[in-house]
Amino acid sequence: GGQSECTTRNDTAIDPKKSYTIIAMRPPSKQLMSKQFLALAGFFAFHQSHNTWILTTTKDFLSFLGDDEYGNKYLSIFTLLTPVSILGLPFVDIILRKYGYSIGLHFINLLGIAVGLVKVTSTNLSVQVVGFVMYSFYRCFVFSITFSCLPTFLGIDVLGKGCGFLILYGGILSFIVNIPLSNVTMNRLGRDFFLANLLYLIGCLPCVALCEIVRKGFAVEKAAKQS
Repeated sequence: GGQSECTTRNDTAIDPKKSYTIIAMRPPSKQLMSKQFLALAGFFAFHQSHNTWILTTTKDFLSFLGDDEYGNKYLSIFTLLTPVSILGLPFVDIILRKYGYSIGLHFINLLGIAVGLVKVTSTNLSVQVVGFVMYSFYRCFVFSITFSCLPTFLGIDVLGKGCGFLILYGGILSFIVNIPLSNVTMNRLGRDFFLANLLYLIGCLPCVALCEIVRKGFAVEKAAKQS
């Protein structure tokens, strides 16, 4: 019975000749080096870097679009809407309960793409307000879904380190990418953020593959527990 459960689909198959150890049962260092954790860490690092980019460049981005002429009205709207991200929590709960963490991660991607599309397809400040609302939900989903995902496969004694490494990887990527990207945008592209925002929009696409790695990891873990 257990073996048939494990070989129903290719991505959940477990080779009976090889023993699979549940991630939470492995030594701490191996838990943090598991494909499941590294895929999630890469996914979060990108989206945390994207989140940081938006927070630190929105003032200059809106200024380039002409917000200074309106007395920074749209920057004020962005600032006021950022705490509204807490309203996304009930939606997070519904998605995770109904569809699971894998779909929840895909929702993060979709929101990241939606935020990016608004930025690269419109220079209308009023349209950017729609992006502000999407960003509030995006910010909420990135942190709440990713961090709540960790306890589902990491051991309780590794959770703190897992959270710490997620933040660390995100900070490193943000440092490596955002500082030079900001310098190029401000000094060589005349404060035009189109190219930078386009790069982050395109960057959401490889994250789909990382979501799939996490999904398959959950499937293998489930099959191993049932075998």
